[in-house]
Amino acid sequence: MDAITSLKHMSLAIELHEAATHLPSAAAGEQAEQQTGDPAFFYCILVVLLPLLAIPAFIGLGKSDFFLHHGASAWVKANDDIFNLQGRNCDVLVYGDSTAMTGINPAVVSDETGFKTCNIAVTNAVLAVTGNLTLDHYLQQNEKPKMLIVQLSPDDFQQENRLWKHTIYAEGLLELLRHGSPEEGRHTLLTHPHEAVAFAGYAAGFTAYYAIKDIWFRATHLRPEEDQIQVRNGFFTPPSPARTYCDQATALRDGSSQFPRTVADDYLNGYSDRSAIVLVDVAPIPSCDANLAAYSSELQGVTSNSLLSLPIGAFNDDRHYTAGGSQIVSTLVARQVNEIAFKNPSLDDRIQTMPDVAALHLVSLER
Repeated sequence: MDAITSLKHMSLAIELHEAATHLPSAAAGEQAEQQTGDPAFFYCILVVLLPLLAIPAFIGLGKSDFFLHHGASAWVKANDDIFNLQGRNCDVLVYGDSTAMTGINPAVVSDETGFKTCNIAVTNAVLAVTGNLTLDHYLQQNEKPKMLIVQLSPDDFQQENRLWKHTIYAEGLLELLRHGSPEEGRHTLLTHPHEAVAFAGYAAGFTAYYAIKDIWFRATHLRPEEDQIQVRNGFFTPPSPARTYCDQATALRDGSSQFPRTVADDYLNGYSDRSAIVLVDVAPIPSCDANLAAYSSELQGVTSNSLLSLPIGAFNDDRHYTAGGSQIVSTLVARQVNEIAFKNPSLDDRIQTMPDVAALHLVSLER
C-alpha cells in the first residue's frame, strides 16, 4: 500500500514538472504569435523593405528609355544621342564639356572652313563620371577625323572638378549605366552608395516633375521653355537671357599645377593615333570672372590656344553662351582650323572653287 501511494505521488510530481517545463515555452509561442500578428510589426517591416526595393527599382527607371523620353532634360538627351551615331565621316570632331555644347556651332565652323564638322561634346558631369566613354564609343563606330578639338572650361582643368564623390552627378551616372559595361556599373553603384541613392531620387523626382509639367502644359496649351531648345548636330543655345554680372567665385590660387597639363597630355597623347591632329582648347570666359588672371597663368603653355575673355553679355550664365557668344567662339575655332589646315597641307583635301575670270569679247559696233 505504501508503495502504491509513493508511485501516485511520484506520478503527480512528474506531471507538475512537465507542466512547469512546457508553460514558458507555450507562453513564449503565444507571445511571438501576438507580436507577428501586430499591425505595428508589419508596418515596421514595410518601412524597412520599401526603400530597399524602391532604390533599385528607381535606378532601373533612371537608365531606361522611358525615363530618357519622359523624365530627362535636353542636356541629358543631347548627351545620350551621341551613342546612336554610326558611320559618320566628320573632318573636324568637336568634343569637350558644355562650353563646347553651347559654344561651338558646327554649322558655322563648316561654313567658314569647308570641313565637315560634328559636335559630340557632353556635360562636365558625364566627363567626371564616365571619363571619355562618349568619345571612345564614337570613334569606334565612326570614321577617323582629321582634327579632334577638345574644348574645356578652365574649371575642368582643376582636379576637384573631376571628382564626384558625394555629388549627385546624375547625368554622368545615367550614361555609365546605359552605355558602360554592366560590371563597371555595378561596381560604381556599390562603391558609391550615397550617389546611388541620390540617382534613384533623381530618377523618381524628375519623372514625377515632367509628368506633372506635361499635364499642366497640355491643359493650358502653353509650351515649356525647354521645348524651344533645338539640338542641331550636338549644339544648342540654352533659352536664357544674357547675363549682366558675374557670380562670386572662390579664389583660385595663382600658380602652376601638374594636373592641368596631365589633362591636356592625356588627350594629346591618348588620341594621336585616332585623329591626325589633336587640339586641347580652353573655352573663353567672362571678362568679369574673378579667376581670369589665375586661370590664364595656370593654363599658359598647357592648352593649344590662349584663354580669352568675352563681355558678360556673351553668356547666359558663367560658362554657357548666348547665340551671339557662340558665334564668336565658333568663329575663333574656325580660324584655328584654317590655320592648322594651312600648316598641314596633307590634311587639306577641300575642293577649291575657281573664281570667275574676266574675258575679252570682240563686238562690232554699228556706225
